[in-house]
Amino acid sequence: MTVSEKRLEWKVGLQNPTEKFLTAEPYGNQVNVSGTSLKGKQIWVLELNKDETVYIRSHLRRYLEADKFGNVACSSESHGEDGKFQIEYATDGTGRWSFKHTKYGYYLGGTEQDIHCLAKGASDEELSLWYVPMAMHPQITFFNINRKRYVKLENDELQCTQLTPWGPEALITLEFKCGKYAFKTADSRYLTHTGHLTDEHGKNTKFSLELKLSSDSDLAGLAFKDCEGKYLTAYAGSGVLKTRNKTVSRDELFFLVESHLQVIFVSSNGKQASIRQGLEVLSSQTETGDKEIFQIEYMKKTKKWLVYTANGKYWRLDDNESIIADAKSANENCQFDIVWQKDGTAVIKASNQKYLRHRGTGALIAASEVTGEKEMFMIRVVNRPILVLKGESGYLSMITSGSRKAKYDCNKSTYDVLQLEQGPGGGYFVKGENGKYWSIGPDNSIQADGTTPTPFTFEFNGNSELMIRAPNGMYLKGEKSGGFAANSPEPTKSCVLRF
Repeated sequence: MTVSEKRLEWKVGLQNPTEKFLTAEPYGNQVNVSGTSLKGKQIWVLELNKDETVYIRSHLRRYLEADKFGNVACSSESHGEDGKFQIEYATDGTGRWSFKHTKYGYYLGGTEQDIHCLAKGASDEELSLWYVPMAMHPQITFFNINRKRYVKLENDELQCTQLTPWGPEALITLEFKCGKYAFKTADSRYLTHTGHLTDEHGKNTKFSLELKLSSDSDLAGLAFKDCEGKYLTAYAGSGVLKTRNKTVSRDELFFLVESHLQVIFVSSNGKQASIRQGLEVLSSQTETGDKEIFQIEYMKKTKKWLVYTANGKYWRLDDNESIIADAKSANENCQFDIVWQKDGTAVIKASNQKYLRHRGTGALIAASEVTGEKEMFMIRVVNRPILVLKGESGYLSMITSGSRKAKYDCNKSTYDVLQLEQGPGGGYFVKGENGKYWSIGPDNSIQADGTTPTPFTFEFNGNSELMIRAPNGMYLKGEKSGGFAANSPEPTKSCVLRF
C-alpha cells in the first residue's frame, strides 16, 4: 500500500503532561484538554501525508485547525493549510510527541479550556508534549508491510512468516506505559531489542512509536524505535523481529491488525471439529493444530456467524445437510446462528434452520430440529491465553490501594493483562496480574483474591465482544463510576466487553 493509494490513518488519544486528554466537544467547534480517560470524544485520527505532516481529525470527522493568533478550533470538514501539523518526536527518551503548525511555526499545547497553538517549543512548561496512546484494542496481530507477512512466535523468536495470522502464536499484546510500547507474546514474554524474549519488562523491551514513510519508497506505516535509536525490523530469511538500523526502510514499517476470535469446536463425542482429513468437517481429533482452529467472524447485518479455516475457506451447508469447508466467499449457506447456553456450551443452527450434530463417523451435519445433548458444543477460545478487557467507559484495571484492594474498576485508560485458563465444561478461570484467581466478593464485585479457581462462562456476541456470566447466574456489568460486579440478571449494553 502506498500513500498515494491510501493515506495512513492512526487512531490515538493525545494526553498532555497533566494527564488530561485532548477532547472535541459535540457542540460548537470547541476543543479542550479536560478528558480523564480515552473515550469517543477523546479519539483522534492522525492522517499522514507524503511529506510526513499530519491532519488531526476528530470523532465528528472535523479537522483540528489553528489560526495566526493561535486560536484552536475543530470546525473544518476538509483539509486546509491551517490544519496541517509536523510531528516532532521527543529526544528525552519519553516517547512523547509534539505538533508543530507547519504554516505558523508554533506548537499545540495548553490545559483545560485554554487550548492554543502558541507554544514556541516542545516542553513540559508550555504543555506542548503529548503522550500518544493508541485507541484500538491492544491485542493485535502484527504485519510487516514489505514482507507481507504476519508475526508468529516460533523457535523462541517472533518471526514474520505467516500469510494469515493463526492460533495463539500470532497474538501480540501491546502494553503502553509511560509513552512507550512493549510487545508481549501469548506466553507472557516480552520482545527485547536484540530479538530475544524475556520474562522481565525493562529498558530493552520499550519501544517508541513513530508514523513514518520509508526512505526508499513511498510506503507508509508504523515504526518502533528502541533505547539505542534503532528501529524494529524483520531481519534475515526468518524475518526475526529485532532492531538494526537507525533509518526507516520498507522492512521497518508495520501495521497493527485487529485479532479476530479463533476457537475450537468440541462436539458431544469429546472430539474437536477438524479439516485435517479433507474438505468435510469431522469431529474427529483430540490434538489441536491449525486444522482444528477456526476463526469465527460476526456479521452485524444478519447477526450471524461465519466460520473461516486456516486454508482460507468458509464452512458451508451442502445439499446433503453436511458441513463442508470449501467456500471461497461467504453466502447464505455459510451463515450460522450460535446460541449460548447457561453452562457455557452452545448450539449452532445452519441456514436450513436445523441444528448441527455429529454422525457416528464424526461428520458434522445440520439435521436436528430440536436440541439435546448431541447438539451441544463447547466453543473454546484458543488465541486469548492472555486477555485485555474494555467496557463502555474504559479498560478493566485492578485497584491496588485502600479497602478496595484486589477489586477492579472498568473506566481506566490503562489496562491489566489477565490470564485465561480452561475450566470445567464450558467454563473459564481468570487470573489477575497479582497471580490470584477471580472470585465474587460479598457485594458481588469481581476481585482477584482467590487461591482456588472460580469458573465463569463466556458468551460471544460480535467479532471482538463478549459477555461474562458468573457462577451466581448474573452477568458481569460495568458502571460509569468504575464499579464492576456480577449483578445483572439480563445481558445489557453495560455487560458488553471488548477483548
